[in-house]
Amino acid sequence: MTLQKIWVCTSKSAKLHRICLLQTDNDIREDIFKSFEDDLQTQQQNESSIVRFADSALIDDIPYFISLSDIATDDYLQPFKEKVTEILDNPSTEVIRFSNNPTNAQGISNLEENEAIKFIIAQSNESLYFLEVPKSSVIKHRLVLTLGITQNSTVLKVPKGIQVPAEVTARVSCADRKLFVYDVNKFERMLTLNENQKAKSFTILDKFVSGEFKISSEDYTFTGLGAQDVRDELKKSIRATRRLAKYKPDPSPYSINKIKDAVNKLDSSLQVSFDDSSKTIHVTADTAKTFVAIIYNSIVERLITGKVELAI
Repeated sequence: MTLQKIWVCTSKSAKLHRICLLQTDNDIREDIFKSFEDDLQTQQQNESSIVRFADSALIDDIPYFISLSDIATDDYLQPFKEKVTEILDNPSTEVIRFSNNPTNAQGISNLEENEAIKFIIAQSNESLYFLEVPKSSVIKHRLVLTLGITQNSTVLKVPKGIQVPAEVTARVSCADRKLFVYDVNKFERMLTLNENQKAKSFTILDKFVSGEFKISSEDYTFTGLGAQDVRDELKKSIRATRRLAKYKPDPSPYSINKIKDAVNKLDSSLQVSFDDSSKTIHVTADTAKTFVAIIYNSIVERLITGKVELAI
């Protein structure tokens, strides 16, 4: 397979902003492809087992697929769909411009204030491959000199100083316009959803603190969730933030004994404590992520059965 074009998508004010073309020659495009070729081969071999999109896929961090035509105008994936459609139907002629002086720290001349590169799109005749650019891979105000490839990462350091990840976050098939999300966490981070989700997650958390939301068929409540160290711990976890933001009370909750069985499967340092006399579950900073796991029946079931390794 050969790559035809390389694009970057930027963000500004926590939203996807614009698509720009990177001017690359055949050698650079080949190096970019080599950087993620092994991971792509693995991901595509697993595509047959990827499930159709459902809310549970987001909660359980399960790779999923969805047709772009199924993404509604008010869907959180709509901004991403717009960028994909722009590449396929109305390719941008805007190009990332670099200084003529490769030692100039102001190397990229047309990035706006507070604009950042969020992901790279590698385009072949068959697919668009989306590579999340790590937050640490800043290409503005960076010295970029030579092409260097290390064992752990591939970094283009000619005046196109972008760190190229070795993993593919998602793929869109050009023929049927079907999106395959390989890594849910990276994909949502790539779409700059974190800040909006943090606000939603703490609205949900406050409802657990107040007792409006309960857990189990016996209506247990939580204590300790109002502590600042607990809130800080939840805020640090993208997975916990997303799960809280998307929480909806289950109409058929598990019994407290089922939840206890699930918690007992965890390492003792991660186990929340139960007080049956007051029907409360106490949460600390060390067990904050366990709280998020046990409010979902699907995760409780996974813990009990042990069928799927759970990353809290």
